[in-house]
Amino acid sequence: MGIEENMSSHTPQFSLKEEAQIVELLKLGDASTVEFWYNTYQEQMKNYIAAKVESQADVYELVQDTFLSCLKNLPLFRGSASLQTWMISIARHEVADYYRKKYAKRALKLLPLSQLLLRVPIVNSHETSEQVKATLAEMTHGSRELLLRKYVDNKKVTEIAEELGRTVKSVESELFRARAEFRSLYLAVESAAREVDLVLTHESGER
Repeated sequence: MGIEENMSSHTPQFSLKEEAQIVELLKLGDASTVEFWYNTYQEQMKNYIAAKVESQADVYELVQDTFLSCLKNLPLFRGSASLQTWMISIARHEVADYYRKKYAKRALKLLPLSQLLLRVPIVNSHETSEQVKATLAEMTHGSRELLLRKYVDNKKVTEIAEELGRTVKSVESELFRARAEFRSLYLAVESAAREVDLVLTHESGER
């Protein structure tokens, strides 16, 4: 089976020699090879990313970014794993970067969350923001999403109830529990951060 015929398959199975040949042609920028390569792996990359990202528009963009990153990093491909496995690792990095950027934008709004739920003055905004993020990471998924929708996305309880298919009373009760969970965990995170600071200060003083 030739490379061109094999590359049209939905589940590519290449020999090491064929993969090496494909990679070399990709490095040379051979247009027909680039097209065959994209057509062969596009569906697999899309399925992998779609399983991790909800927005179809973002999935499309991430697929394109994955292929571009693969081309950029081809000189680093050593053939120790299959081309497909290597591409999946690139896609994994793209998805992780996507969520880092997405969360970073949302994290800029986290300070008001601590003010609303803790009702304490903020002394160090960066430190507080980091502690809020750490607290949210420790919370149950449902409670975290409720707080983010209510205090970060500024949605009304009626909107949240409609989106989740629950009653307003049910959402209000869950929000009460989520706020209590946040306060409890935040105090634990804050206490742990103070202990770390004390240890570092002590170690610094001994030097």
